[in-house]
Amino acid sequence: MNKAKTELHIILGGLISAIYVILGAFGAHGLKPMLTTKQLGTYETGLRYMIIHAIALILVNLVYTVTKKYSKWPNILFYVGLLFFSASLIIHAIKDLLGISVDVFALLAPIGGLAFVFGWLSFAYSINKK
Repeated sequence: MNKAKTELHIILGGLISAIYVILGAFGAHGLKPMLTTKQLGTYETGLRYMIIHAIALILVNLVYTVTKKYSKWPNILFYVGLLFFSASLIIHAIKDLLGISVDVFALLAPIGGLAFVFGWLSFAYSINKK
């Protein structure tokens, strides 16, 4: 196990959590009047999975610290999920406000969702192996 790696992922989990709070406040106070109900729901879904997996980065790496086990794959897959699921949904929700006419962002979400699933499976596998 590499202590520096687990600490880095815990720090990044904390930073992503702070970004979640900022984006959540911005959505609730700044974007709410500018988005449709559907857009706001998409925005909030992206945020919900962001905070779940920011906390997951922290917890997974704390577990690795305690168990003296480590796998890079849950971390990598959670970051891929955060990018392709959470970020793509957030951008998709506010694309009109950003002046983006391309409608590809929602199509990336399933890739991110699968990354989250495989991240959790690889975490379970990494804890189970000797």
